[in-house]
Amino acid sequence: MKFTGWKEHWATIIVYVVLVVLIVATSLISDFFFTARNFNNIFRQAVALGLVSIGQTFAILTGGIDLSIGSVVSLTSCLTTGIVKGQGHLLIPVICLVLFVALLIGFLNGFVITRTGVHPLIVTVGMMSVVQGAVLVYTKAPSGSIPASFGFLAWGTVGSLPFPIFYLAAAAVVGIIVLRRTAFGRYVYATGGNEEVSRLSGIKTDRVKILVYMICSFTAALTGLFLASRMGMGDPLAGERYMLDSIVPVLIGGTSLTGGKGGLAGTLAGVFIITILSNALNLLDVSSYWQWVVQGAIIILAVAFYWKQK
Repeated sequence: MKFTGWKEHWATIIVYVVLVVLIVATSLISDFFFTARNFNNIFRQAVALGLVSIGQTFAILTGGIDLSIGSVVSLTSCLTTGIVKGQGHLLIPVICLVLFVALLIGFLNGFVITRTGVHPLIVTVGMMSVVQGAVLVYTKAPSGSIPASFGFLAWGTVGSLPFPIFYLAAAAVVGIIVLRRTAFGRYVYATGGNEEVSRLSGIKTDRVKILVYMICSFTAALTGLFLASRMGMGDPLAGERYMLDSIVPVLIGGTSLTGGKGGLAGTLAGVFIITILSNALNLLDVSSYWQWVVQGAIIILAVAFYWKQK
């Protein structure tokens, strides 16, 4: 894999070493950890977080951030189940519709950011409020249903492996190829590294940003579809946790908040670190409140560590 510099290479190695150490340590403290049932659970738990973190990585690489991502997850989940209502023949048209709506939200985020110069955090918080409000107008409680065939997305298996892990892997492979093997990917890094220099060198940085926020909303929609399949209904608060949770694996994976450095290889390791750590704490019967404390401490340590390496 080609990296933008030795620091990124080193950061990626570190995060994978931490992942291996965590796996070994957890296996030593719990006999249940290395069981097929538990690993299936870990894989399924990692999918939603992984998908939203892929999109968030694109946004952070440009020096931005997308806090509307959770509301898009909720919107997608509720619209899909609320319109389909168990009718299989409506599934494909509705999926196309919700993906289009998500892309439109991403476009609006990027358009407002580039045209006004307002910080992405402010713009996407505003969009989060608009979208989440619309979701709660549509439904205030879990509702809708899915056809039985759609349940395969979340609960199906391929051999002994859960199908959702292939869903995540496909999104990750496409994302890595886009970032590492296309001109657009190079423009993403260049825009995050130095936007003014990139613009003067001929890169249409505004277009890059708009496309990045569209990608972010698109992966949020993929997450919403997965959660709809998993729960069998739409939950207006399904995406609430991902507003901030999507940022954690990106930071742990070594992507710089200032943009231009990092990538999806580190983010994916960060996703599994968070998922396995949560799994280990659950196996040890640690309160969810303490899990929040641990997650917060990890964010602070990760940001402090990578900031010091700059």
